[in-house]
Amino acid sequence: MSNRTRALFYLGLNVLVSACTAWLVLTLWGRSHLPPPPPTPEVAVATVQPLATASPTPPRFAYTVRSGDTLGSIAQKFGVSIEALCELNHLKPDTTLAVGQALLIPGVAPTPTPVALSQGDLTIDGVLGAGVLEDERVLISYHGQGSLNLQGWKLDDGEGHVYTFPVLSLEQNGAVQVWTKGGLPDTVVDLYWGLDKAVWRSGKIVSLRNPQGQVVAQYVVP
Repeated sequence: MSNRTRALFYLGLNVLVSACTAWLVLTLWGRSHLPPPPPTPEVAVATVQPLATASPTPPRFAYTVRSGDTLGSIAQKFGVSIEALCELNHLKPDTTLAVGQALLIPGVAPTPTPVALSQGDLTIDGVLGAGVLEDERVLISYHGQGSLNLQGWKLDDGEGHVYTFPVLSLEQNGAVQVWTKGGLPDTVVDLYWGLDKAVWRSGKIVSLRNPQGQVVAQYVVP
């Protein structure tokens, strides 16, 4: 091999080694200088809070104070404490009760003893304010012996309007008004039907029925 050929061979070999060396260096440098991977996005975890459950209203029923009643005698009659009776009705233990006053009694109402009604014991005495929603009401009175529980009784106009009585007891010579309108709480002397228009007019028949559907009293609006 001539000197010229040998020189060219070594020159080419040198170029090849230099190129390989440069490629290797660049590769290693590139791997060591790679940009850091992007941060993993945080996933928000929602905490679901359980819905608050409303506490059920403890059972209670209405009682109308009679002559001779005291907080102590009423508490003993229904098997409750005077403290519970006072707390429920916002009264003090030494409160003097009035006949006809409505009290709430904690617990479930006892099953009333059926009262045998005679003719005229329970009457519809009139309709006041007929045709005017704000004034319209039916007057009902009781003249029988003992306490009459009206729960489940119905008042109707014969045209599909029916009012069902809540827990309510009438004593002898007691009375109650059934107002056509609503928006006010019931009391022992005033009950509210909750209708949005008057239902009574001249010539209409008001019927009062017991829980068995029998007509006990009627009244014709004049």
